[in-house]
Amino acid sequence: MMIKFLSSFQNDVAKQIILLVCVEFLIFQISGVGYTSIGSAPYFNIGVDPLYWIFYGLYIPQTIIKYTIIATTLDFATGGFLLLSLFKFNEKFIRYSFFLLLMYYVTLTGYLGHRNYQTGFVWVLIPLMFKSEKNKMIAFESLRYWILFFYSSSAAFKIWGDGIFDVNHMSSIFAQQFSPYYIEQNLGIRTLINSYLINNKFVTQLLFWGAIIVESSAIIGFFTQKKDKLIGAFLIFFHLFNWILMDISPLGQMSLLYIFFLFPFIKKSII
Repeated sequence: MMIKFLSSFQNDVAKQIILLVCVEFLIFQISGVGYTSIGSAPYFNIGVDPLYWIFYGLYIPQTIIKYTIIATTLDFATGGFLLLSLFKFNEKFIRYSFFLLLMYYVTLTGYLGHRNYQTGFVWVLIPLMFKSEKNKMIAFESLRYWILFFYSSSAAFKIWGDGIFDVNHMSSIFAQQFSPYYIEQNLGIRTLINSYLINNKFVTQLLFWGAIIVESSAIIGFFTQKKDKLIGAFLIFFHLFNWILMDISPLGQMSLLYIFFLFPFIKKSII
């Protein structure tokens, strides 16, 4: 029975994606940023995104974290629908999971005041919501191009910004990013690395240029799919490096970037 399950899992793109989303959601919970852990936050930063206006205008996130019973129920419901989708794939379960994760993402990032860095664990489910293989394929193709645009445009903004020739630019970002560590007098290995980078501006500038090159590699994907695995590896490496050097977690993007490795199987419609 287990061998049969593992064999089907190996060839089932949907299950691999859902499993990664399950792991990501579990890590969020363990990290203490689930609905229940957020608690009654007195302040939200919803920015200029109309999506946030809708949710917060309807008072949805505020109500969820105000009442522990609602927060706990939604935490379990989200994880429950993801597990149901993993063991018994159903487009309806995926749609419920997508909506619940989107609501969680809007609440979490509104609370943190920092958006767009963990969108992957939500958007990656979009292709799986369609029933027909043709629509799934179109959605996967569209999502792939969106990922390429996301990273290539990030590289473009870095190039057009003032930091590309400013040796103080990246070192000041490193200093700001780790300011809570210094306030808490955290002397771990990452703080030591951060201190070295702050005081070696040429090295930080090289890292900044390296980030531009890595993100620019996404442009290749607009012309060919043959380099997808290389692009995916570059971007995962980029996020892991960011995690070590800047404490920017990559968890919410891993399932999204995994599509670059799955695309040959997706093309064969093994879903």
